Amino acid sequence: MLTDNVKRLLLLLAGGVSLNEAWKQSGFSSRDEAASILHRLGDALDDSSLVEHLMSALATSPAGERGSPFASLVIYVDGASRGNPGPSAIAAVAFLPTGERLTSKTKRIGFATNNIAEYRAVLEGMHVARDLGAREVEIRLDSELVARQLSGEYRIKNKNLRVLAGEVAGIAAQFRHCIYKHIQRNENKEADKLANKALDEDDGE
Repeated sequence: MLTDNVKRLLLLLAGGVSLNEAWKQSGFSSRDEAASILHRLGDALDDSSLVEHLMSALATSPAGERGSPFASLVIYVDGASRGNPGPSAIAAVAFLPTGERLTSKTKRIGFATNNIAEYRAVLEGMHVARDLGAREVEIRLDSELVARQLSGEYRIKNKNLRVLAGEVAGIAAQFRHCIYKHIQRNENKEADKLANKALDEDDGE
């Protein structure tokens, strides 16, 4: 049976991600290790059970869909700011709707408020979804304010947030469907952990 990192590798490659990037995002220790796995899979393609597993791993879009297998993605995002405003970082974690983790992105963004960090995290998550070729995306975040502002339920009074909301809207228009869902903090543990880890690494420099 295919391991999770091999499945992720196949899914990323099928989605157009290069092997140079896919091996890192799949959890392999090196490009050569990933390439070796692919070579062994190629040699074993006459094994009908392996073919069945490969087809299952790659069947992530409805029959008849063209383009990326990542037709729909769920992206968990979080922004962390220490000081509000203060040193800040963001994280985005991409999943298939079936729950399989695909990839994550995290980075420090300098000096920002909590809300700006949350908006920047949403933007990062949308970039991840777009780069993976998704047509539909659900952004999940634990900031109720930002989720409701982006959903049009709350007015955006702060001019800096309005600018960021405009950037979000511009990217959202590139998807067939885009929604923003507020979740509880305990449902967003991985994105929160990644964002804070980026800040911790910065503190140690």
